[in-house]
Amino acid sequence: MGLPIQKKASIRTERLELKPYSPADRERMIELLTNAEIAKTFMLPDFENRERSAALAEKIIGFSRIGDTAHLEYGIYLDGRLIGFINDCGIEGEEIEIGYVVHPDFHGKGYATEAVGAVLQELRGMGFRRVIAGYFVENTASRRVMEKCGMRPSSMTEEIEYRGAVHRCGYCEICFEA
Repeated sequence: MGLPIQKKASIRTERLELKPYSPADRERMIELLTNAEIAKTFMLPDFENRERSAALAEKIIGFSRIGDTAHLEYGIYLDGRLIGFINDCGIEGEEIEIGYVVHPDFHGKGYATEAVGAVLQELRGMGFRRVIAGYFVENTASRRVMEKCGMRPSSMTEEIEYRGAVHRCGYCEICFEA
């Protein structure tokens, strides 16, 4: 059991807004969940059909509700358009693992760094003492995002089988003082 997630209705950064999804975001969420480029570096199910991806989209939209204190889930919005998301991959005590996605059309513009940095500050404010994030070692851009946000490489690594291939996964972490 971990600390409760205390979501805000909106987190504004210089260019982005992080907030819970609205039902109108369903189609865009399905698009993110089924994007082949995203699936190369963010572990997503290999959906058998549209109904399965729609069901996961609905579940994720529910996780983002303000009243859901068990899940970290925010949409990343640019000019009102959903371009990605950031969520938890597990919470244990004062430690949380996060993951994030930015649509490939918006890569290389610093949006992931901006969103992750904002969420790290929110998590610190909620009382989390350690935040970790994993990445496939071939995804150097994701590691750079983490490092730009003050996260440092961890000694933890593992091999993960995903979509028929074995990937080496590295981790970065940041620890906040009590």
